[in-house]
Parts: sequence; structure tokens; C-alpha cells
Amino acid sequence: MSISTDLEFRKVQTDDLEMLCRISVQTFRDAFYHLNKPEDIRQYMERAFSPLQLKYELELPQSEFVFLLNNNQPIAYYKTNLSPKQTDINDPESLEIERIYVCKEHQNKQYGLLMLNHICNQAIQNPNIRYIWLGVWDQNKSAIRFYERFGFKLFSSHPFLMGTDPQTDLLMRYNL
Repeated sequence: MSISTDLEFRKVQTDDLEMLCRISVQTFRDAFYHLNKPEDIRQYMERAFSPLQLKYELELPQSEFVFLLNNNQPIAYYKTNLSPKQTDINDPESLEIERIYVCKEHQNKQYGLLMLNHICNQAIQNPNIRYIWLGVWDQNKSAIRFYERFGFKLFSSHPFLMGTDPQTDLLMRYNL
């Protein structure tokens, strides 16, 4: 499978808020709606992907959203966090991947791998970053396998509340 040459990474700006909200809701719903109670998904998305919340996160200097564009249309995005705005570890020598999603119609085209490589290349440019970490739902077996193939290793876990449903995220680490 070859990757399109019309791809580019672009940092998400405040002007992109509507598109960020739309792609965040759509990719999250596609990934998890069928595996959770609708009211839990709805409650989580209303909190996590509201325009007010995403605008706040966009303005944090320790967080970055990046679109993967194909012919100027977003087909995927990721969000990374530096300490102290990480969701858990808050190690100044680490970079957290909080979100990494590919639109359903563009999955299985190596775009997730392309984004992980881009994140790693960006992290390597920061001399303070020694490793990348992320949390992945313990029931998301295909994502866990994907991260393991890339070289991430399980090192811990933490609770994650999906609406009212307590779940477990596995914490995985990739040393640079």
C-alpha cells in the first residue's frame, strides 16, 4: 500500500476549531460507540469535544493538535502533551500522545504509522524528551497490537471514566 503524496501535517489553529470538533467527535464515535453504552459515549464526548473544551486545549502551550491532511482535507489528527499538562505521568522528559485518530474511510492505509513516525521525529528534535507514552483502552486489542509492533512497551495502567463506566487504560512507552 503506497501513501499518497498529497499528504501534509499542519498544526491545528484556533480558526480550525469547528473542523477539530467535527473530526474529534466522528473518529471517537466510529472507534468506540459500538463498544459502549450510548449515554456514556454521549456524556464523554460532550465534555471532551465541546468547542469550549477544545478551544481551551488548543490554547495550552504544552499541548499540540496536528491534522494529517490529504488534498487539504483532514483525514486524521493527533494531540500531544508536554508536562505539566499530561493526563497522568507528567514527566518533563516525556511526551504524551493523548489522541491519535484516523477517519474510518482512511484506515488501514498506514496513516497511523505515518503519524507515529511524525510524532517521534518531532519529539527527537526536543533534547529534553527521552520517551513517548500513551494510554490505550485495555479492550482495544488492535490498537494495542499496533503500538506493540511500533515498539511501545506496557509499563502501567490507569483508570479512565467513559461517562459513568469505569474503564482501564494501559500505559505504553516508547524510548527515543
